Amino acid sequence: MSSSPRARTVFVGTPAFLGRIDGVTRCAFWTGEPVEHEFDPARLISVDLARTPSAAAAKEISWADVDVDDCFSGPDGDTGGSTLGPAWPELQLTGAVYLAADFVDRLPVALRPSPGSGGFAGEPYECQSVVYWPDTADPRAGNRYAGHCADVLDQRGTLARVAVYPPGRSTDPGTSPVTMWLDLASPEHCDAGPDSLTEVGGDVTRGALFLIAGRVHSSSTVDRSIE
Repeated sequence: MSSSPRARTVFVGTPAFLGRIDGVTRCAFWTGEPVEHEFDPARLISVDLARTPSAAAAKEISWADVDVDDCFSGPDGDTGGSTLGPAWPELQLTGAVYLAADFVDRLPVALRPSPGSGGFAGEPYECQSVVYWPDTADPRAGNRYAGHCADVLDQRGTLARVAVYPPGRSTDPGTSPVTMWLDLASPEHCDAGPDSLTEVGGDVTRGALFLIAGRVHSSSTVDRSIE
């Protein structure tokens, strides 16, 4: 689950149920419905919701210290990323937290989140995002991408007509995908390039497609529409 050695941070999304407030941006949460385990404090994950890509871009923390993704607008206009914060007491008691893959790897195995809860009906990559660090030579530098399941319906060179499912809904028979044309080789459309998380294209007609979901920005302008 670790992120690539490239200058990027990969995030893993999980449902989040607020269990404890430790400070202005620090809290602890459960990844599953707490009534199912009688609010067991041993299952809480402690995190600082201020340790985000936007904070790193503003040079408030280092990129190595990023633990959670920001709240952001996804390619479909829906809210994506972490929605449990970002400040107190303006908060959501339930939502999602996108944890850095390296942060997840440091957790005890029993606490590591996995897809499949909270009505999730899709592939693991549908609850992932990735941010490429700014100020590098990578054409994706500063870009954020969100994971989707996609079917390639037609392909002409690098241009592809794809059917894209809402994250976490690709295996739900009642879900209809959105069809679009995009350039699978363009970082302005999707995660494209060395070590890309995008899988579709060529002989792969169904799989992961990481669509552009904006750019990292200063923490002073974090989207707080969820509050």
